[in-house]
Amino acid sequence: MINIPEYHMGKFHTYPNTITIQKSRKQRFMYHQSQYSFSCGHAVIQMLLERHGIIMNQDDILKISGDKTLGVTSWELESTLNEIFVQKGLPLQARSNYFTTYSQLFHAIQQEKAVIVMFINHYHEEGFSSYANYPHFALLNTITMSSEESKNRAILTSPSFGPYGNKNFSSGEYEGEIVIPLQQFQERFYASSKFLNHLEYKPTHTKNRWRNGWNRFLNFLFICAFYVGYCIKILKPGLAIFVEPVPNI
Repeated sequence: MINIPEYHMGKFHTYPNTITIQKSRKQRFMYHQSQYSFSCGHAVIQMLLERHGIIMNQDDILKISGDKTLGVTSWELESTLNEIFVQKGLPLQARSNYFTTYSQLFHAIQQEKAVIVMFINHYHEEGFSSYANYPHFALLNTITMSSEESKNRAILTSPSFGPYGNKNFSSGEYEGEIVIPLQQFQERFYASSKFLNHLEYKPTHTKNRWRNGWNRFLNFLFICAFYVGYCIKILKPGLAIFVEPVPNI
């Protein structure tokens, strides 16, 4: 067993601090970039479907759910995958899991399930502040564990929009892969306040100073809505969506 340091994330997050080390298989996905600023969830669906031989572009997926200027919610992402699996006759299901532990993520990868995670990602778009963050969907490839804490990391396939979307993280071995130190992934995955406090949905650096002020107010309300959602557990951090075989009844 290897001890995982317990980082203080706030009262919302509880998880075991040990997992069993096993050999992990790296998962690869045919990479597709987000076509629109808020279509990371649709790009994730596109990549995951392609892994199972279903070719759909992001515009086709947008016709089913979500919006290119608003993105897609976790429950829309889950229901869209399940709808397509039923239409195509695939014996698969998407299942959301909240307050997900490292053990659950690791074992799902061991079982060769596809794993979608939502984390707070740095957002690089014109008009937004340099520290802007926004919830982001990506595919988890693997988690590597070592007795040396500095070598613990999460490797994901991330459909960030634009060429600078992942500049805060190291590049992985394959196209679209990012490598995040495990402590930072944990803070982003469980929505640490240091990332949550800088959520932005509206640009604050436009040529209209009145609009900038209004957008800052809207961003403040956006952050407050997330905190309220977490407090009353409508929104839950540690979100993972597992794609797995339909259980035999």
